[in-house]
Amino acid sequence: MSRAWSLAALGAALLAAPSGIACAASASAEGIDSSTPPTESAAPQITAVYSVFNHGLHVVDATADYRLTDWGYGIRTTLHAGGLISWLLRMDITSTAEGRFAQGWVQPTEYESDGFSRGKHRKVVLQYREGTPHVVTLDPKESDREAVPSADLAHAMDTLSAMALLLESVRKTGKCDGHAEVFDGLRLSSMTAHGPSKSEVPRSFGQKFDGPALRCDFVGQQQAGFIEGSSHLATMKAPHSGAAWFQDLPGAGLTAVRVEFEHPKLGRMIAVLEQPPRITK
Repeated sequence: MSRAWSLAALGAALLAAPSGIACAASASAEGIDSSTPPTESAAPQITAVYSVFNHGLHVVDATADYRLTDWGYGIRTTLHAGGLISWLLRMDITSTAEGRFAQGWVQPTEYESDGFSRGKHRKVVLQYREGTPHVVTLDPKESDREAVPSADLAHAMDTLSAMALLLESVRKTGKCDGHAEVFDGLRLSSMTAHGPSKSEVPRSFGQKFDGPALRCDFVGQQQAGFIEGSSHLATMKAPHSGAAWFQDLPGAGLTAVRVEFEHPKLGRMIAVLEQPPRITK
């Protein structure tokens, strides 16, 4: 998966789960066996659909599915080429993650990303042992990319689990403050978030949800897993910022209605919520 869609997946991950200030920041997507305790009733499934823009063009359609419990999380995101780009580019990626919360941290169990991008079918499967991700499947392998030292992976997590951790922190503290090392099977990045602050949702790209919101800011910086001899190395190593605007939507709680994040090559990516989240009992 290219870094462009890796960052798009990260944005989609933030889109995927609502802020936990008003509701539980844990999820179990439909189809993920999360072994819900019999003492806790099943939570509704929430589906949110977003359009992603770059340089004024509609480039990606992103869908996030999740269920909220109060003990574990699971998120599923799907990304498709959107707008006129879909006539020129084939992209169809589904990512899932699941795990539990424990003592203010996450315990991921598995992450999978599977789909077509950059002209090939690509698949990544991570499984966790003693809090460390292990690559089970990486197809195709990228021989021109520097390997991430195994010692650097201790307590690293996938992008979706990192967002679950951020949102669990929001639930418990009312703040967006958090830090995590994020590993997608190829690259290791450092993610830091802070906030929230009161803000108005920017109006562009037909933004349907505007007005007062809570804004969380985040910064991502790749640490390892660079392409050998890349002419963009300095840009890839630089920090790249982003922000998300949350509003309290009926039935779904605080939900990301807009996410902006900086891609090192493509520039600003902007995702906007297209319609009220769909809630299925």
